Amino acid sequence: MSTIPSDLKALFDAPEPLEESFGRLMELYGRAISADRCLLFLYEPVARKARCTHQWVARPEWAFERPDKGWDAMDQEAVAKEDPMFALALTEPEALFIDDIEKADPALVNAPYEIENFKHRGLVHAPLMENGVLWGILEPCVIAAPRAWTQADRDVTAWVQERLTPLAIRYVRANCPA
Repeated sequence: MSTIPSDLKALFDAPEPLEESFGRLMELYGRAISADRCLLFLYEPVARKARCTHQWVARPEWAFERPDKGWDAMDQEAVAKEDPMFALALTEPEALFIDDIEKADPALVNAPYEIENFKHRGLVHAPLMENGVLWGILEPCVIAAPRAWTQADRDVTAWVQERLTPLAIRYVRANCPA
């Protein structure tokens, strides 16, 4: 396995309160894999509410804008019909590494949906799952050009997914209204 950056390890070794940790994690992880933006999308599977809770951007114009910062009701079946990556995330814990959404298999990536909603070109779609239940998605991306994701990117992502999942669940349980 590739070496995990020491600042990323330190964040998980002595975590701050989750709100601060997640904000710092988006930056450290995003920089570790040379992303332009990193989003943390969290999902409460019983209440079916979702929220993009944290993000980091390398440049302000790449920020992911959402009009409401609260937890929104989410029809997972409707989203899964429009977004094949989300549909896969409901059952598959492995991260997807999409080099170029414009050249990806349309059965896996709805490129027009991705461009309209996220304005990215390449991305990692890393489900946060426990016992087959989706609690969130970690999504670093590149904006302007395709990106070939390396084995080191894959290793760091898997390492972060494993450590982030229980913290994400704790955050959702503490912050998502029933």
